[in-house]
Amino acid sequence: MFSTVYFALTSALSLQDKLPAYSTALLDSAFDRAYCQVDDVLECSRRDLTADDIARLIALGDSSLLLGHDEDAEEAYRRAQKLLGANGDRLRIMSCRNTGWQLMLRDRYSASAKCFTRMCNDEAATASDVLEGLLGIALVQHQIGHQTAADDALVRAAELADGHRQPGWRLLVALLAREFDVQLQIRGAATLGDHAFWTSARSASMQSAGERIARMRHVHEATAVMSPMPLLLVQRGEYLNLLDRLVQGDASAADRLFFAIDEPQRFGGAGQGFLAKLDVILAALAGGLDDIADRVLVKINRSEGEAGTRRWNVEYLYASSKVAVRRGNPAQALQFYSKYASEALRCLRLEAVEVRPLDRAHGGAHGGSHNGAAASDDVSARLPAKYRRAYRYIVDNLNRANLSTREVAAHVDVTERALQLAFKRSIGVSPSNVIRSLRLDGVRNDLLDGDWAGASIFDTASRWGVSSRSALAKGYRRQFNESPSETIYG
Repeated sequence: MFSTVYFALTSALSLQDKLPAYSTALLDSAFDRAYCQVDDVLECSRRDLTADDIARLIALGDSSLLLGHDEDAEEAYRRAQKLLGANGDRLRIMSCRNTGWQLMLRDRYSASAKCFTRMCNDEAATASDVLEGLLGIALVQHQIGHQTAADDALVRAAELADGHRQPGWRLLVALLAREFDVQLQIRGAATLGDHAFWTSARSASMQSAGERIARMRHVHEATAVMSPMPLLLVQRGEYLNLLDRLVQGDASAADRLFFAIDEPQRFGGAGQGFLAKLDVILAALAGGLDDIADRVLVKINRSEGEAGTRRWNVEYLYASSKVAVRRGNPAQALQFYSKYASEALRCLRLEAVEVRPLDRAHGGAHGGSHNGAAASDDVSARLPAKYRRAYRYIVDNLNRANLSTREVAAHVDVTERALQLAFKRSIGVSPSNVIRSLRLDGVRNDLLDGDWAGASIFDTASRWGVSSRSALAKGYRRQFNESPSETIYG
């Protein structure tokens, strides 16, 4: 299950140079203090803000998100992106980064992964940008049970972090690898064999335990040192060790875990105490300690239980079903399990199938899905609500060569200038660039899928509204660093 600890750590490390006091507060597990380090930027009027305030606004957005103030976070991110102005490269990356974490916290895994993948593939991304993107991808892939893809991202992150001047990145990668190890022990326990979500998800990417241990050995072997060791890293490491002992059937670990979950501020972030309780319940069930699972489930209050039935949170329903069996209430157990199975399979169908591993060196820098799956489209998610209709109109009319930004603006009843500003401030590119990029993505997908067979390359491009041979040749090479024929024949 996703813990905001990893978001807090990436925020601290990415802003360590520009905002050392903010970074130190996060690493000390003091999220409220981190917020107070940057909240004075709220007192600045729009005229008083300068380029130096961009980092403070990002930090304000991050700390607001960690504290559960989603609307405040979105406003801070919007103001930061607006300050970037004409810096399209940074705006594009920042938009992907900010939206990726917001979507992660809303359990929109597919769109979140697309944001992080786009961030990693952007030629203007710094080493820290790519590291953060890889960690985001690893978390999403792990969430939906695609562990091989999650490990792929972690291996790449470890290689990049080995050469990074900030040792914290390497320690973070190793910690996340440890997190995955513990969570996989829980998921693979024989006592949780009826966990349909993980059973179905794992079938998409299987590898033997021995293969995984060998492949991940370097990821675990972090030699980086920070002095003093950040409290947030230490606390998470200790927590994972206790969970591991519980999975092994060691009931003596329960007392310290009870102490931890009774102090939810230790986990930081809104709702994180509830997720920790679910961790403990599942670890106890995995270790055959059903009585401990029962005791922890009782600690979940009504508001937490209501939150636990939100979109995609299948763990609470599953845990409730298992404990109901232990209590001798089969009717209630069946009720919980039926809801769980329905929600689990719906999540796998709508989210997991959309996510692909980070396995392409090229890709449209601005485009998104054009198969009708707007709900998981990261470009749509990065735009203000009013302009998502404009993007949807573009997607639906890509095949028309005469599609214009003026027509798109008229469709949503705004001026062409307003449309251009909204796109540039939100995703870092103009509507016309989005149209070109989406069309070329469509052409490339057809060529890769073999849909060009029996037709010329230009005929295939024409189906996507590309009416100029020279524009096709130049734009395709610029976007994918190869010609259409190279895509076909390798």
